[in-house]
Amino acid sequence: MTGILTLAIVALFGDVNVAGSVYLNQPSLLGSHDAALGATMRGMNAETSLKLVADVSDHLSASVKVCHGCHGMSLDQAHVDWVTSDAFGVRAGRFPVPFGEFYLRHDPANHRSASKPLPYEMGRMLRRNSFNLTVLPEPYPDNGVELFGTLRGDTMELAYSAYAVAGLKGNASTGDLDFVRSRLEPFADNNRTPAVGGRLVLAFFDLPIEAWRWFAIGVSVMSGAYDDEGDLRYLLGSLDLYARVGRLNLRSELLFRRTDLPNNPAAFRTDLVDGFTQREGFYVQADGPVNQWVEWLARVDGFRRAGPLTLNSPLETEETHILRYTAGVNLLPTTGLTFKINYEYWQFADFADEQILHTGIVGTF
Repeated sequence: MTGILTLAIVALFGDVNVAGSVYLNQPSLLGSHDAALGATMRGMNAETSLKLVADVSDHLSASVKVCHGCHGMSLDQAHVDWVTSDAFGVRAGRFPVPFGEFYLRHDPANHRSASKPLPYEMGRMLRRNSFNLTVLPEPYPDNGVELFGTLRGDTMELAYSAYAVAGLKGNASTGDLDFVRSRLEPFADNNRTPAVGGRLVLAFFDLPIEAWRWFAIGVSVMSGAYDDEGDLRYLLGSLDLYARVGRLNLRSELLFRRTDLPNNPAAFRTDLVDGFTQREGFYVQADGPVNQWVEWLARVDGFRRAGPLTLNSPLETEETHILRYTAGVNLLPTTGLTFKINYEYWQFADFADEQILHTGIVGTF
């Protein structure tokens, strides 16, 4: 909060931009399996964010963002950007780690659906504790340094980023990442071993079809150690596509995470033939406006987990999956206000199918 107060004072004397959003969501389970909701989905829940950006000079800026949601109050951004040109910049501090296509759109004000794509879902995931979430819950802020830039041509551009951050935390006893611990211990790296990664996006903006306004291909990778000793590693990768055809947005992404397991056979139900677990996820989404007051979206996403189970795991099989189908309509009565109505059908391999209706209000400023 000190950073927010500092920038608020600077705003009286300098060039500071303020932006934020408030999202109130009401999930309604259309069934009797209330245990699927978990602690974060029982009744109305709110998600808020506030961001300040101060332009110190033509080449230097500072950003601070606080967020409150299912993870409690957190500092999602506190960094300085030194940009020498469009082609090269340096970011240092705490920032959203550039992995996948969704990381810059995770605020409810920046995406049309009531919930996030399943590979990135956090508090609005059904039975999230049974699976320990999915691949990489967003937002994922971390401490570190990033090099970034965009190389532009006449018909295309290449955006890049490369970074070193503290990395996600976990426990050797469970053989998996611990996202709660990663947020409760944001100051220091538990194993003093940075995680490294990068992202490339090749975009085409001068396409032969007049209605085809934009097409982009993105690739992301990340690797780090998660246990306190720095012996157990995780590897993430993703491939994403985005196309804008007229007023229609088409998005798709495929991603995975491979997580090393500790050499402790007594902690697992079966023999450790492979020393890792594999998590995979995807989403395909189409959305767009009907007119200035109505938007629509349709989405299919899924998640698969494979690998040994610990003795106390609530899952029944070593290979399990989830499929989800989403349809939604958004109403925009005035600038800065959106009403979201989304229906989701969940199919679980290890649990009964579920249906849920999300109704929500998003206010932006």
